[in-house]
This record gives sequence, C-alpha cells and structure tokens, in this order.
Amino acid sequence: MIKPSHYDDDGYVIQWFRSSMPSNSLAAVYGLALDCAARQVLGADTAIVVDAYDETNTRIRPERIAHDIARAGGGLVGMVGVQSNQYPRAMDLARRFRRLGIDVAIGGFHVSGTLAMLPGITPELQEATDLGIALYAGEAEDGLEDLLRDAHAGTLRSVYNHMAALPNLAGVPIPRLPVDRISRTAGFMTTFDAGRGCPFQCSFCTIINVQGRISRRRTPDDVEAIVRHNAAQGVHSFFITDDNFARNKDWEPIFDRLIALREQCGFGIKLTSR
Repeated sequence: MIKPSHYDDDGYVIQWFRSSMPSNSLAAVYGLALDCAARQVLGADTAIVVDAYDETNTRIRPERIAHDIARAGGGLVGMVGVQSNQYPRAMDLARRFRRLGIDVAIGGFHVSGTLAMLPGITPELQEATDLGIALYAGEAEDGLEDLLRDAHAGTLRSVYNHMAALPNLAGVPIPRLPVDRISRTAGFMTTFDAGRGCPFQCSFCTIINVQGRISRRRTPDDVEAIVRHNAAQGVHSFFITDDNFARNKDWEPIFDRLIALREQCGFGIKLTSR
C-alpha cells in the first residue's frame, strides 16, 4: 500500500526525512488489510503480507516492489488516500507498476469525489482504466475484501464503487501503522479518525459527497484499543481526524477515556486534531 506524495512547481516529488504527520487513510486501510490477513480471506493456503509506504517520507522503488511481489507469487499495489493534487504522481507510479506487470488499484478522495460529483468517467480516470488500473471509490470497510479476492483471482474490475455504502465505524478493525513507518514522522506520531461524515451541506466541501452527511464514529472502546495498541509499541502521540468532532455524540466519553488512560495507566498521551 502506497500513499503517494505530489510534485512541487518544478516537477520534483515532495519528500522529507521525516514527514510532519502520518497518513490517516494509510493507517485505516492498513488496519483493514491486516484484519483480512488474520481472517485468511483468500483461503488457508494463501498468506497475505501487507507493506505500507508513505512517499512523503520514503522513496518508492517500483522495480524492487515488483520483484518482491513476483517472488511472493503475486500481489496488488494499492494507491491509498489519493487526493487530487496527488493523482498525477499516483498515475506516474501506477504506469511503472503496470509496465512491470503488477496489478494496481487507486482509491482516495480524487476518485471518490470525481465519481460522486461529476457525470461519468473523467479523462484522467478513463486513462487509468485503459491501463488496466482499478478505481476504488468510497470507504474500504465493506469493500476491501472483495478487491483482494478479485486481485487474487486475476479478475480485477475497472471500478469498485462503494459510494452508496456508509459503513458503521463502531467495532471495525482499528487504524494502525507499523512502527517503522511511524518512526519516519516528526514526533513519532500515528493517527486515527474518530468520526466520518457531516450533516451540513456546505457547497465547498468534498467530505459530504465522499463520506456522506451521516455522522459515524468510533466508540470509546475503539479509541482505547487504538491507544493501548500503540502504547504497547512505544507510541504515545496521535493525530486525530474527525469530519465534525463537535457533533460527535461520544466526544465527552472519548475524552474521559483518554484522561483515565493518562491518569490511571500512566500513558503520556499527546493529541493533535484536525
């Protein structure tokens, strides 16, 4: 799984030795993929190995990744959480993987927002499908398993449209990042989304067209599980996203739980929110 970066005005890929914050999309999908691996969704005789890369702090070498996939007997490269300004970079990487014979899927706000708000396939998305790249629209909680099964069977579809499904976030596999990825962020920070969706209808907002107008949230138990999992690997700094935390009905019990973890368990939790 690759979270692509984007180009600067001179055409260079923007990268840092340590990026300022982790990718929430990468954490969410990585956690779901690990759950698919644990449940052996491709059968007991097929192991799923998941690698996560954030190009804002890691150089992507398609030839090496393609070699690892070929040596493993097959696989899929997923471009995760691709924003509109990152789509050209995602396509440049995807072309290289396709030339190496590797299956590629692209998901994120550009694909989802474009399919949600515009009639039909736009030229840049059509270019992707013409190259045999699968487009994934919507959230991955209810659709990643089908994508993996199709990739394993060699039957990837052009478009996986899950825009109509707004999955419940309570009790689903928690977002997580491997500690070697976290170490590449400033402040040794990981991330999770506390809630998605917003009931308002602001004309400038993409969120309501991609993640819907129904507020959905992780439970206090989910948040505690996220904190405990990361504390066990020495991570205590969190970047929290929420489409509208002020309307999250669990905002008070979530904060109470975090306070209790800090006071009763000694977790030195540091929070940054968006």
